[in-house]
Amino acid sequence: MNKSITQANQNDKQISKSIEKFFKRFHISSALKVSNAYKKKGIPVIEVFQYLFLLIFSNRSMYMSLITGRNTPGFAKDTVYRFMKMLQINWIRFTTLLASRIIRDAIVPLDSEDRANVLIIDDSIIHRKI
Repeated sequence: MNKSITQANQNDKQISKSIEKFFKRFHISSALKVSNAYKKKGIPVIEVFQYLFLLIFSNRSMYMSLITGRNTPGFAKDTVYRFMKMLQINWIRFTTLLASRIIRDAIVPLDSEDRANVLIIDDSIIHRKI
């Protein structure tokens, strides 16, 4: 049983590092600010948003996270609830801005003029090893 707890902690740390890299690469903090997601005092919005991201990708609820004591935030659950109720956040603007950054920085560099565009549909039931 001890082995699985250690493995779960390593997975949580790996997920957390991946989320941090994603946030830095696509400048999530500035996208949130442009979308009116900011606070005048207290816990920064980026910390709350990053915590919510961690919950989603670690497949946990905030309730279970608080009960088990794993990935507990440095703020109260009311902070998350207030963040989720912030009416001034323009989520459509945020998702559009984030999508354009991902397309520009991650997808467009993968394409080139001499690359052939192909759609392959394989409906066979034979499993193929790649």
